[in-house]
Amino acid sequence: MLYGLYLTAQGATAQSQRLDVIANNIANASTTGFKRDLAIFRQMLPHDIELGLEDVQPRNQQEQTGGLVLDEVVTDFSNGSLQTTDSDFDVAIQGPGFLQVSNGKRDFLTRDGQLAMNSNGELVTASDGLNVLNAAGAPIVLPANTTNVAISSTGAVSVSVDGQTSFPLTQLGVVTPRDFKALEKQGENLYISHAPVDPAAPNVVVKQGYIENSTVEPVGEMLQMIETSRAFESNLNMAKYQDESLGLLLGSLARV
Repeated sequence: MLYGLYLTAQGATAQSQRLDVIANNIANASTTGFKRDLAIFRQMLPHDIELGLEDVQPRNQQEQTGGLVLDEVVTDFSNGSLQTTDSDFDVAIQGPGFLQVSNGKRDFLTRDGQLAMNSNGELVTASDGLNVLNAAGAPIVLPANTTNVAISSTGAVSVSVDGQTSFPLTQLGVVTPRDFKALEKQGENLYISHAPVDPAAPNVVVKQGYIENSTVEPVGEMLQMIETSRAFESNLNMAKYQDESLGLLLGSLARV
């Protein structure tokens, strides 16, 4: 009976963790360049006790437990659809590429190509004002009185000043991580890479005047949330049923 309670608790915990992931996806359904996450589960093994999971696992189980444990949360890095903005400062990255940005203390990667020029003439992210870096890792600064910005498909930046002839300025710092599993989300649509990054792969294309939409499909995520909520509720009901059954069993024992 208690073993059933342990399995039910593991099931409820797993569904709760999945709900958290789905809720975060839905919250970012309209976030530029956001990549949806997937919760991956596996069967709990006896050695998981040694990893600190004994709170939902009886210590005397020597064989496969049958329970679930969260294995990892993976990110789907497939391309999102494009939305036209016609802004010179907006870019969408198509392919396995990221922009390099910095807060002055640490560098990050992002797929959010909604950019702007601040009061110092620096090219920054529109959402949080992070400096956009060039291929050399330095902030991009636009000349005073810049009237036009052109960004090529390879990330080459050209500008016009006071309506004069355009001239090349710099190269966007577009990179491709060597290992996408080494990327860690930092919130605010930012990533850090725990592995080296390389200059953009040949199949990475920069599209000016567009932004990349989130890869979250709200309807699909809502259906998954309903399904997961029902599974979570079923586990809670099963735990209640088993608790009541255990109470009846104990109550029926003859008192000495």
